[in-house]
Amino acid sequence: MEQLEPKKKMKNFLPLRLNLLFLFVFLLFGLLIIRLGFVQIVNGDYFRSQSELTKTIEASVQTERGKMFDRHGRLLVGNEPSFALTYIRVQGTNAEDHIHYAQKISEFITMPTDKVTQSDLKDYWIAKEGLEEAFALKLTEKELEPDNLSDDEQYDLLRERITEEDLAPIKKDKLEMEVVAIKRELDQATNLNIAFVKKGLTTEEVAKIGEHLGELEGRFSIASTSERTYPSGYTFFFGQMGAIPAERLDHYLLKGYAQNNEVGTSYIEKKYEGLLSGKEKTFTFTTTKSGQPVGSPEVSTGSRGYDLVLSIDIALQKRIGEILEKNIVEARSKGEGPVSSAYAVMMDPNTGEVLAMVGRKTEDGKFVDDSYATLQKAFEVGSTVKGATVLGIYQLGDNIPYINDKTIKLPGAPDFSSYTPGIGSVNDLQALEQSSNVYMGMAIGRIAGFEFANIGGAYKARVINNERYQTTFQNLRNVYAQVGLGVKTGIDLPEEALGYEGAIADNPGKLLYYTIGQYDTYTPIQMAQYVSTIANGGYRVQPHLLKEVHYSTGTDEELGPLISEFETNVFNRVDNTTEEIERVQRGFYLVTHGSQGTADDLSDTMIAGKTGTAQIDGRGKYNLTFVGYAPYDDPEVAFSVIVPNLNDGHVNVEIAKEIMEAYQDSKTPGSDKDKEKE
Repeated sequence: MEQLEPKKKMKNFLPLRLNLLFLFVFLLFGLLIIRLGFVQIVNGDYFRSQSELTKTIEASVQTERGKMFDRHGRLLVGNEPSFALTYIRVQGTNAEDHIHYAQKISEFITMPTDKVTQSDLKDYWIAKEGLEEAFALKLTEKELEPDNLSDDEQYDLLRERITEEDLAPIKKDKLEMEVVAIKRELDQATNLNIAFVKKGLTTEEVAKIGEHLGELEGRFSIASTSERTYPSGYTFFFGQMGAIPAERLDHYLLKGYAQNNEVGTSYIEKKYEGLLSGKEKTFTFTTTKSGQPVGSPEVSTGSRGYDLVLSIDIALQKRIGEILEKNIVEARSKGEGPVSSAYAVMMDPNTGEVLAMVGRKTEDGKFVDDSYATLQKAFEVGSTVKGATVLGIYQLGDNIPYINDKTIKLPGAPDFSSYTPGIGSVNDLQALEQSSNVYMGMAIGRIAGFEFANIGGAYKARVINNERYQTTFQNLRNVYAQVGLGVKTGIDLPEEALGYEGAIADNPGKLLYYTIGQYDTYTPIQMAQYVSTIANGGYRVQPHLLKEVHYSTGTDEELGPLISEFETNVFNRVDNTTEEIERVQRGFYLVTHGSQGTADDLSDTMIAGKTGTAQIDGRGKYNLTFVGYAPYDDPEVAFSVIVPNLNDGHVNVEIAKEIMEAYQDSKTPGSDKDKEKE
């Protein structure tokens, strides 16, 4: 019994220690609850306000854009790496602060002053004088009274009274003008957005700024950037870069762009902005409620945009330019007219890939690039439209077997006749071969209800302005639209011109002139789409310059993996049978290979096509044109040529022959690259 006593005492001791532990834990929880209650009830508003004092703001710097290559992998548009001075504006920064920063920065960089405006100079003068002092100098005491003028009215009056005499000392001081230019860039910055002060810093400028960044309160830094380069020369369809247009600002902001970003503003740069623009490098700032940054920003690296392969053959583009220049010079030397420009477009009629869009003109005795005109300028093109007219004859009426080609006397209008007299009796094929105006005019005229009385050496026409005439005019215009004439081609470039579409003429005789390309006007790219439609069997295909999209490899020599290819887009097929289209193709073959073809100079080539001569004034001046494709039995390329303002010659045919030779040369492996090296 005595041996059990210690065990009993031990049992009594354990509950006591457990009770003390529970009591201690209870007291701790009690203190915690009291503390939480104190924080929530007594100081809740304070801590809540403190938690709301910080927020995050994201700023970004653009990375390199994607590059552009031609169809053979030659670099067309690249990036030249450079360094830029950037600035981060903090809320509460004023004009005086910007003058202080600008004066400091001007010690380290040379700043161009060409963008400084009169308004910038006045802003600088006010900030330098101090606002109160400036008001005192330029406004009377009465004008400074709030009851007489509002704050805005006072400020406007102040700026108005700053004279040239006030600004003259600033303008004379080159260093001070640089300070104004720097301040101008700083003033345009918005709170916690990264703004560029100067791009293209020299190595010396980078070194100087780097040594003194600590003196600039963390507001400035050096960032890597790039400028567009054009190793093969600039061509209009590449497009330009620039600030976001004001009318498009909301659109880009919704897409995540910063207000100070540069974007493509024209042509390919604009059309494919979403592919070319890279993923931006972002800076995430934590700020106080007053907008002051707390600590260093979090940085996420960006990535370069996608690379584009264009359908263009840049060597062929250059060669065609040389051919146009040579033929302009030769035509002038032969006395064929005051020709000063020429245009050519070449494309694949089956896929719509544009191989070249070239224009040249002379200014002050020198040749300049006018390639944009292939998209933007429209011309009367003459008989090259007759292929479309014949398709219209098939669609709107019966094929007229033969017409005796002789002058048509129109009431109230000049006589209507063919360019070449004495053609004789022709059918549709011979009318294309010999370019009979009379066949086209009479065939469509009969569909419109016109009557042509044979009076021996001519026809006397009776034309009526009625519903049948107006319907025929519009129906023929609809046929033209089916092949691409008088409508936008849909090329993947913004700002395509439509050309001139005249109203249905009150004088019905104008219908005859419409059938021979002497009424509406068309662009070179429209003419190329039109002849492509005939070449490929009647399918109107969208012309395009984008061929492929690739991931970036970071080098100029090698393309990354393929992302996508441009798929051929067929807008419509003409409302003609295969046999009818083949008949027009046969007529185009006879133009270049027939015994009486108007372009029989091309009989030793594989070209089929149609010549055109459009009278452009009453003094014997013409536009000479040509549309064609090759090989005629299996077309792989189609093209248009327009040479304005001649009075004689066959320069259109000469250009057609030479650009096709250039195309054949471009197909020879290595030849185009070898020529470029030379």
